[in-house]
Amino acid sequence: MSGLTDHHGERLPVGVLTGFLGSGKTTLLRQWLQDSPAGETAVLINEFGAVGLDHLLVGRIDADTVLLDNGCVCCAIRGELKDALWRLHQRRLRGELPPFQRVLMETTGLAAPGPVIATLIGDAQLRQIFRPAFISTVVDALHAPWQQSRRPEWLAQVAAADRLYLSKTDLATPQQAEAQRAQLAQINPLASIVTCGLGAAVPPAWQMQESHALQTDWLARAIAGTPRGRRGQRQGQGLHAGAQAFCLELDSPVDWCVLTLWLTMLLHRHGDRLLRLKGLVAVAADGWPQGQPTALHGMGHLMHAPEHLPEWPGEDRRSRLVFITAGLDEQHVRASWQSFQSFYRLHSQDNGSQTPASPSLHTA
Repeated sequence: MSGLTDHHGERLPVGVLTGFLGSGKTTLLRQWLQDSPAGETAVLINEFGAVGLDHLLVGRIDADTVLLDNGCVCCAIRGELKDALWRLHQRRLRGELPPFQRVLMETTGLAAPGPVIATLIGDAQLRQIFRPAFISTVVDALHAPWQQSRRPEWLAQVAAADRLYLSKTDLATPQQAEAQRAQLAQINPLASIVTCGLGAAVPPAWQMQESHALQTDWLARAIAGTPRGRRGQRQGQGLHAGAQAFCLELDSPVDWCVLTLWLTMLLHRHGDRLLRLKGLVAVAADGWPQGQPTALHGMGHLMHAPEHLPEWPGEDRRSRLVFITAGLDEQHVRASWQSFQSFYRLHSQDNGSQTPASPSLHTA
C-alpha cells in the first residue's frame, strides 16, 4: 500500500476511454476531440488503423504522431505505455508538441483498463508527471448481453468505469435499452450512465469533472448505503457474469494503520477478484470527533492515493466501502474485517505484549 499520500501539484490528468470491440469508442472519441479546445488534449491509441481519425489529420509530425485539425495531438503506442507517455512529456517540454493539458488513452476493445492504471500508479517516474483522472466505458446496447456472457474483458471494463456510455440506443428497442441500463446499474452501482445514441451531444468526460477521489455521484451513493435491486433484493444477488456489489458499513472512526494494513493484505491475496473498490471512510484523527472523511479508490492489486477531504459531503458520518467483486464472497470480506479489527483492538489493550503475527485472510 505504498504511495498512500498524494501531492497533485501540476500533474497532467490521464483519462481512459475503453469499451468492447464495436461499442462506439471511435465515434465518441471523435466527438470529444471536435468539441475540445484547440491543442488541449493528447490522445494515445494502440494503432492508428484501429481508429477512424484519418479525416481529422492535417499533418504528420513523425512516424507515430499527428496533429488533428483542432491542434490536438494523436499518438500511436508502438511499445510500452510508459515509453509513450514519457515521449509525450519530453516533446511537450521541448515545445515540439502543443502544450496539451490532459492525456486521453483509448484502449483496444479486448483490453481491461487495469494495466493502464497500474502503469500510472506503479511507476515512480510517471507518478511525478501524470495522475489518473477517470475511466469511461462505452457499452453497446444491442450486443452487450452476448459480450457479457462470453467475454471477461467486458466485465472488467464495465466494473472499472466512473461513467458508462450506453451506445446504439437508437438501434435498440426501448425495452432493450432499459434492460441494459438496469443490468449496468447492478454490475457497477458506482458509475453514472449516459445515453449516447445517434445524434446525442455528449460532453467530454473531463468537462464533467470526473475524479477518482471526489466524484460526487459515487460519494452520494456510498453515503446513502448499500444499493438495492428490485423487489428488495440486496445489491449483488442474482448478478450475471460472476460479479457482485456490496457495501461494508462502519459506524465508528477507523484506525488508519489498521485499515490500510487490512486492505494491503486483502488486495495482495484477492486482487484478481477485486474488480473495483471505492469508499468514503471516517479516519480517526485529532480535531475530527467523527473522523476525517477520506476517499479511497482501488482496482485489482492497486490503490490510488487517498484523498483527505476538508469536510463531509453529507450528514451521514459513517464509513462506506463499496466493493465490486468476481468470486470474492461478501460475508468472507465482512468476517475478515471484523476479525482483523478485533485482533488489533485486543492487542492494543495489552501494552506489555509483543506484537503477534497478523491474522490471515485465507478465509476471505
